[in-house]
Amino acid sequence: MTIAIVIMVVLTTFFTAGGISLLTAGELPGLPLAVGGAVMQIGAIALLTATWHVRRTLDGQTIARSSIMTARRTSKWVRRTTLSTIIVLIVYGLIRLTLGDPWSLATAGIIGVALFLLATSSKNIGLAQDRALNTQGTDGPQIADQPLRE
Repeated sequence: MTIAIVIMVVLTTFFTAGGISLLTAGELPGLPLAVGGAVMQIGAIALLTATWHVRRTLDGQTIARSSIMTARRTSKWVRRTTLSTIIVLIVYGLIRLTLGDPWSLATAGIIGVALFLLATSSKNIGLAQDRALNTQGTDGPQIADQPLRE
């Protein structure tokens, strides 16, 4: 997961830097790219940090329940934030479209697809965390009520 997140952050730097460059040049269609790219990078880093926190509490075949619950809250936060960003950027694009600028809607749509994929991935991570919290006594790692080590 770490390698995938690093690759994603590096690739989304194109969106963020490109959007900032467009905004600096006075081109408003760069706003969705700058904002969407930044949200994607921050969300990916938050998911990675939460995953590392869960891994640090792994002791033998036991994981701290509090770390999984914190990771679950983080994945919900990332999902809500990305979906909210999509809505805001589409509304911005539609407003700019009514003012005669179709490019803002196009850039909002492009970054919206990437944000939607991050939101879907965050939902899948959250479902896996829910399964881990609800499946005590199976072959996987056991979950302790107290942190073993932080």
